[in-house]
Formats: sequence, C-alpha cells, structure tokens
Amino acid sequence: MVSLQLVLLLSSAIIIISATHDSKTGTCKAPLLENGRHVPNKLLFEVGEWLQYHCDEGCMTAQRNIVENVRCLSTGWSTVPQCSDISCTFQPKTASDKLQMVYSDGPVAKFSCSDGFTLNGSDITQCYYYGWDPPLPTCQASGKRTKCPPPPQPKNIQEMKVKSDYFSGDKEVIKCKPGFQLYGAQTITCKNGQWTSPPQCVRFHECADPPSILFGALDPASIQPKYHSGSIVRYRCKTGFTITEPQEVICINGNWSLPPDCIHVADGCVLSEEEMLRNGITVENAPLKITEGKSVEFHCIGDLVPSQSLTVTCKDGKILYPQCIIPDFDSCRLSVDKIAENNLILKSTSISKVYRDGESILTRCKVGYYRASAAFKVECVNGRMIYPKCTQEKPCRINQEKLDENFLELHPDQEDKVFYENKEVIHFICKAGYTTKQDKSGLCIKEDILYPFCYKI
Repeated sequence: MVSLQLVLLLSSAIIIISATHDSKTGTCKAPLLENGRHVPNKLLFEVGEWLQYHCDEGCMTAQRNIVENVRCLSTGWSTVPQCSDISCTFQPKTASDKLQMVYSDGPVAKFSCSDGFTLNGSDITQCYYYGWDPPLPTCQASGKRTKCPPPPQPKNIQEMKVKSDYFSGDKEVIKCKPGFQLYGAQTITCKNGQWTSPPQCVRFHECADPPSILFGALDPASIQPKYHSGSIVRYRCKTGFTITEPQEVICINGNWSLPPDCIHVADGCVLSEEEMLRNGITVENAPLKITEGKSVEFHCIGDLVPSQSLTVTCKDGKILYPQCIIPDFDSCRLSVDKIAENNLILKSTSISKVYRDGESILTRCKVGYYRASAAFKVECVNGRMIYPKCTQEKPCRINQEKLDENFLELHPDQEDKVFYENKEVIHFICKAGYTTKQDKSGLCIKEDILYPFCYKI
C-alpha cells in the first residue's frame, strides 16, 4: 500500500540565512532573515549578546515557535535563526489505517473514515506553527461539518471555556499563564471554517538595572521600576560629548544589548568605522575626519538598501549615520523560484530591482497556463511580494444563473473572488427566505462547480 503524505503550506518563501561567526573580530553577523525580523536591528553582535527574532504570519522557527532567542557564542550563533513556512504532515500510521483526507483548504484539512468505521475526534483540523490542532482524529470500527474546529490551544495559555460549536465570526481571547508574555494577536477569529493564527506565550524574563556608561547617564524619561523582555532604555551624554548609535539598549531574554559610548566633541566629526559597519554603510574617497558643516555621502554594503538619505552633514561635531537595511524590512525583491512556481513570465530586467511598498509589475502566464487570480500583477505589500497564480487546468468561474437557480449567494468573505482552482472549496450562503440541510460548501472540479441547493422556508 502506498503511503500518503500531506504537507500544508501557509505561504511559500525562500529562506536565506547568513549568520556566521567572524573569528577575527569575535563577533556574529546578523542573520539575513527572510519572513521575519530581529532585534536589535544591527549587523554585528558581540560574543555573549542575545538576538531575538520574530517570524512573520504564516511562518515558524525550526523549533515550531513564533519567537526565538539565540546567543552569539565564540563558535557562532547558538542556533541558526530561520523562519520557514508553517507545515504539517499527515501520514497513516499503518497500512490498515482507515483515516483518509477528504480535502484541504489552505491550512485546514477535513478527514473521514472508510465505510464501516466511525470518526473519533474532530473531522476538521488546522495546521499551526506548533502542529495540528485539534489533534488528528482516529477511526474506530462501527460527519460532516463546515464550521470551525475547536479553537487552538497553544502551550502556556490559560484554560479556555470551549463551546460545543463555532461558526464564522465567533471569537476567543487567549491569555497567557502567569510568568509568560504574549506575542501575536490576543484575539483569534473563526473565518471560513478556520481559525486565525493564535499567539505564542513566551516565558517572561526580567533584566537587572541597565549598564552605566562613561561621561553619560540614562535618559530619566526611559527609566522604569522593572525591565522586562522588550524594554528599551535610552542614554544621553554630558556637555562636550556626543553619543554613538544606537543610543539605546534592549532587554532580551534577561540580558541587555551593548550600550553606546560618549565621545568627546572636537572640531569637526570623526567617522567611526565600527558605527559605519554597524549601520551597513561605507564611504569612498573621503577622509575619516569631516570639517564642521561639510557633507559626506555614504554607500550601502552588499545587497543592503538605504532606509533614508545617504548624504549627511557634520553638525556640532556629530554625524547622524544613515542606515542600510535588509531589503525585506521595508522593500521587496522578486523571487525567481516563486515566479517559476506560479508559472509567470516577467521581463528579465525586473528581477534585480528592489521594489518599494505599493509598487507593482505587470505579468502574464506561461504558454499553456491559465490565470487563476483576479488581480494579475506582482505587488510589494508591507515588505512581502504578492504573486498571482497560473495553472495548467482552467479555473472555475461562478455562474450567476446557477446561483439564482439554487437560491445561493457567495459567502461575504468571498464576494470579491473571481477564480477558483481545481479542488478548491467554495463557501456559499442561502438567499434571504431560503435554507438547506446540506453542506453550504461547493467544490471546483475541472472548470465545473458543484453547487449546493437551497429551498424556500
């Protein structure tokens, strides 16, 4: 018997990791983390420093979490930071297992049992960063639901009072146990038969008092009675001294990031190679000391992109260093793999360009493929490229006459959707004054749609 394996992906992405150890300087380079972000946002970390990284919606760490802490060791990072697509597997435990998948709709899967067997557990389950929730059902020798499965219950949350049934629009609030801090949206919502992604409860850590610095002190406005993970404290220097960047420290996993320095102000500005490296910038054909009132133009290192103007002026003996950042933080780069995966054709000149938020590129399908997306352009939205899709099989289109004949309307969450892929589930509602005992879900089968039927009340 051939084994069956299902992998459900919330999104597709390329993981690019660059988090190596520099034996010459005893530092760790910041990870080039796609589908996530890290704090503090700098390029180099000293041995002993902590880095905290957060994965974007739809992604998880290698340990199946949303948030992870890693430490710079003499040999490199304690673990390599990475954010990969959320995935779950389904594989029958034995060749005689009677559990089978009916369909999958994004991260949600529906299961049934072979004839003569009864399903024990929820027939609908959803894939989250920590695995299936509720757990996969089993089949016992001897259902059909279109609503949401029971709400997810990740680790370290307070006990929830769970209802027997949940439908679209129902919400639950997740609270962490004492000693844990919540990351992500506290409220989860039932939408189209699936729950929005739940938050993660991370063990709470406190930091001791922030470190002191020579010729400087804490900014009184940022002093707090206690310092928890994520707390930020700022510094300021005495008269005649200028502060280096960053001017703040962050509490991460019970430890503070490295504090700034206060440097004596002389005539003009002395460029700091350490600060330039920390901000991802370099300077060409310019002296290391800039005369008061003069300007200097910096350049980004490698594939980093500027987050502001790279031309700055020496003022009062101080240079405000610009910053070059990883493109994913505020811009997008095209993925050659995603273009191929979605069967798209783009101009070759579009591939190497960095796109700002809101920018888009027109595209078309490969020969022999059909568009399966309403908006047919590649667009940069909130630092992530959104790709349309082309399929070899012609997609299904809603037939208004068929809707009227069966007294149906599209579910409000799908009113703007035009195309449906083969085997994709379509959610309907009955028109006013009509009802049905059937499942209100339809199915796209090779250009044709299987419609449910509503009758007059």
